[in-house]
Amino acid sequence: MSMAMMDVLCSKITIGNADPSNPMKITNGIEITEVHRLEINESYKKLIGTAKVSFPKGTVCRSTIIGTITLEGKDASRITTEVMHDGVIIEKRSTQQLLDETTFKVGQRINIKLGYNGILKNMFDGYITGYNSDSMLEIQCENMAYKLKLKQAPHFETPVKGTTVNEVLEGKYNILKDTGFKIHSDTKKCEIHIGKVKVTDNFTVADILSEWSKYKVYCFLKYDANDEGDMPAIAVGRPYSSSKAQPVFPEDESTGPYRIIFNEHVAQSDLKIVKTDPKFLAVTGKALGTDEKFFEVTIRLNPEYDPTVTGSKQYQTVNATQISKKTHKVTGNTTAAGAATKTKVDLSTYTIAPYMSPHIGITSDQLVEETTEYFRNYNLNGITGNVTIFGDFGLPPAVQVELADNRNPSKNGVYLVEEVTTNFGIGGYRQILKIPYKLKST
Repeated sequence: MSMAMMDVLCSKITIGNADPSNPMKITNGIEITEVHRLEINESYKKLIGTAKVSFPKGTVCRSTIIGTITLEGKDASRITTEVMHDGVIIEKRSTQQLLDETTFKVGQRINIKLGYNGILKNMFDGYITGYNSDSMLEIQCENMAYKLKLKQAPHFETPVKGTTVNEVLEGKYNILKDTGFKIHSDTKKCEIHIGKVKVTDNFTVADILSEWSKYKVYCFLKYDANDEGDMPAIAVGRPYSSSKAQPVFPEDESTGPYRIIFNEHVAQSDLKIVKTDPKFLAVTGKALGTDEKFFEVTIRLNPEYDPTVTGSKQYQTVNATQISKKTHKVTGNTTAAGAATKTKVDLSTYTIAPYMSPHIGITSDQLVEETTEYFRNYNLNGITGNVTIFGDFGLPPAVQVELADNRNPSKNGVYLVEEVTTNFGIGGYRQILKIPYKLKST
């Protein structure tokens, strides 16, 4: 008779002070290996990831005190020695203590490693931002981007035509100077254009990077494969392009796709297949004009399109807005319904997909072309909902997963992970994945 192996949950939480010369290194730290509940929430749409950790009162933590070698009057079983490179012998003494409200301090560094059977994976690095001690000891944390909330951004103004992410972060304007962060190597290879940036008030670096998400330029933390153990880098997801129906992100060997087999890796699923009738799909494209104001057009299929008739147009433009009230220039072409009269077509029964042009100062006709191309490439059969997997992979956001479901093969395909919520504790180890973008079917 054979018995299945039992997977044992393991965690290692280290809390202490950040080394001034290397914030990734924690000094004078304590180690905690038991936790009641832990939740980590990260998304490529948010620069600041968060974590909440709760401990039962009476939890034991362990610390290591380093000093000169003196064994007299001490329990030698708890003392180890180490010979340093310069020949000096130091003493390492392990101590234990109970957690209480005096154990933690706001601003301390925290590192969280999770796994099974003693194999741990680094899941979170950040700082403690708050704590309470009610029935449980609970600490609230933010990831390493917390440091960018403490860095004042310089005042500067870019040209009207706009600039690039590289110029703002590390180039001419260099807002990452003295922050310890740098641009992710794959992001640095791309010329990601953004509109005019004007900083004349008291903004932090985090304020600027978070503001870009409104324009579909997503900044998030990602460890560079070439810099293991260093600070995470600033990765930037390019906005929707005219040839792709989803954001584009830096890719390396860590981005997958990770193959998720439903009957092995999935704990729970509320995924639903959404089939959209292309006749009732509309795409609203938005762009930033040279007057620093947004204008938009909406594209839908022409209900009277006949491919056998010469000159019949497959797509039509509706609900266009004006570029500027001062100039009264209409953004749509001359056939754009509602552009001049301000009459809006009722699209309440349509599925509306958003599109953001990555190009600054384009004309209305160019926006129509980009939005139409996006319509052609839009994935009409996607997925809504989330999938909850076991902690086998320990996934971050902005990676790709390949779903494999033999019972419902319509779900099968490669998807982009937008958000990951990691839960660990007495309920087990789970990750809830939000996967709204299907990259391809398999």
